[in-house]
Amino acid sequence: MNPFDIALFAAAIRLSVPLLLAALGELVSERAGVINIGLEGMMLAGAYAAFLAAWATGSVGLGLAAGIVVGVLLAVVMAFVSVTLRGDQIVVGVALNLLAAGVTMFLYRLQFQGTQPTTVRMETYPVPLLSDIPVVGPVVFNQLPLVYLAYVIGPVVAYLLYRTQLGLRIRSAGEKPEVLDATGCDVVRVQWGAVLTAGAFAGLGGAFLSVGQVGLFAEHMTAGRGFLALAAVVFGQWRPYGVIAACAVFGFTDALQLRLQSMGEVPREVWIALAVVGVLIAGFGALRARRSGSPLRWVLLGAVLCIVVGVLGAVLVPGFALPSQFWLSLPYVLSLVALASASRRVRAPAMIGLPLPARN
Repeated sequence: MNPFDIALFAAAIRLSVPLLLAALGELVSERAGVINIGLEGMMLAGAYAAFLAAWATGSVGLGLAAGIVVGVLLAVVMAFVSVTLRGDQIVVGVALNLLAAGVTMFLYRLQFQGTQPTTVRMETYPVPLLSDIPVVGPVVFNQLPLVYLAYVIGPVVAYLLYRTQLGLRIRSAGEKPEVLDATGCDVVRVQWGAVLTAGAFAGLGGAFLSVGQVGLFAEHMTAGRGFLALAAVVFGQWRPYGVIAACAVFGFTDALQLRLQSMGEVPREVWIALAVVGVLIAGFGALRARRSGSPLRWVLLGAVLCIVVGVLGAVLVPGFALPSQFWLSLPYVLSLVALASASRRVRAPAMIGLPLPARN
């Protein structure tokens, strides 16, 4: 059985959407100078609120709206403490994650008492004519409506940040807030707006998990996706299209691990793909080394290791099955590798994580 089929790539696009929504909102927030570690909690609270509203009303639209509202409410707490009161952004974010995890678990167990109720969920919408295109149609144009919306929001955010006065103010708040303040613009208001945007997008991403995909809620169902969204922002170098690409990679890895968990021994195609990835990494590393003058020894060593292991695995095809936990960890291992490779060549917004200077 070939794990790399049309269904895999369609699932990869679908699974990237919660990450993409949360990451785009986080991109706006971090560009304004506020790092929102509470993204995971906002997604989880949004997922529960969306499920509860859809279960009570039978409406997917009301469920999505409830997810957005709850995400914004948690963002209000984040903005008030970290922006207005100049509290530690990391501590506030961690506290929100713990609060959301505890409250959603308590309320869910209290109301449903160990049962697993289901509710309505979003239906796919095949785009007329485009969904009939061979290969591309079933992958790209036979998706849930929110999938199309998420990938439209990406270019909109890019236009907002780099082609509008508001985008200039957001980026200035994260780089030189004193200059922005000197122009008469309220930096606090700009950061509040950015944090609320991140909360709305995170809540919508959580709502997509519960009522967009599966029509149910499970405790801790976000499973670290908020942190993956944070990693995607760094891996995408704080640029919208880079963030979209990073989320697509994480979504593909998530879809692949779900596929491989159901298989027995490791398919030959996986070893071949590993060798191809090694070749791509080697080519990219050589190009980077030529441009920057840095040898990038660790990158090239990792590429050689991927090629050797991939070739040996493809030739020998060892008949063993890896535990499902190994495949489950793939997206998170990839995020660590991505952060390690990106940390030496990117520059974060200057004021990210720092409180605004007090006015004289």
